[in-house]
Amino acid sequence: MELMNANPAQIWRLLIPQSFWMFSEEVPEDELIFHYRDHIYFVNQDGSVLALPKPACFETLDMGTLLEYLATSDDTIDFDDEGQFDYGFVLKQMGYIVPVREKREKATYQIEIINTALPKAHGTRYEMKHVDFVFALYHALMRCHELNAKTDWEYEHEVKRIVKGDAKSSGKVQVNL
Repeated sequence: MELMNANPAQIWRLLIPQSFWMFSEEVPEDELIFHYRDHIYFVNQDGSVLALPKPACFETLDMGTLLEYLATSDDTIDFDDEGQFDYGFVLKQMGYIVPVREKREKATYQIEIINTALPKAHGTRYEMKHVDFVFALYHALMRCHELNAKTDWEYEHEVKRIVKGDAKSSGKVQVNL
């Protein structure tokens, strides 16, 4: 799957099970609101993420009340304001764990990561065997976070693509979602 052209909400939708999404019919396709553990997360179209402590009665809130709560809460976390721009920061703060309950197809995935500040530079490529797509994506995003940290945040690494290997042939099969 080509991820360079995917908007941030699409990538988050690949990671977060649909049962955690909130107000799916009301939120534009390029945004996402979801709950996870003790917070509600707001993914904006530019990729910025806000987190709000989950109120005790969060299941009964309508979207307007939730947005009002977001605007007036002193406990809102704005990851951009904290200088935390990549997925890895948010995933770590969330305590994200790749869902394992669902039986998903395991395969070999080739992962390609590029440095967006130096797109012509040699990228990072590696292969993961016998994993599902969500784990491959999670691993790739965390690898980007690690590469960003190694450059002291001077460069920004992103997942360019994740390609599913076809065990029956020597070629590659593009993952289309």
